[in-house]
Amino acid sequence: MVVGICRFVLSIPGSQTLKDKRSRIRPILHALHHDHHVSVAEVDLQNVADQAVLAFALVSNDRRVVNSEIDRILARIETIGDVVLGESDFEIQNY
Repeated sequence: MVVGICRFVLSIPGSQTLKDKRSRIRPILHALHHDHHVSVAEVDLQNVADQAVLAFALVSNDRRVVNSEIDRILARIETIGDVVLGESDFEIQNY
């Protein structure tokens, strides 16, 4: 079993309230969960209006599939909403 975990920072230009922020990241959370079948959540900076830290996890039986899917998801994030993908890091573990 191979588990991939990815954490990434989003900059949300023009967001001035937490309500603005959540309305702009909600479609991203939904799209990642629905389209890529990953577990995804906001994991840090919940009280910062113009930034978000999100993370997702996925499981497979092939390390190459996990690595490829993480790359595809990161590329897709910027096309979902008007956000800017910042720093990201990921870890892939074999169990």
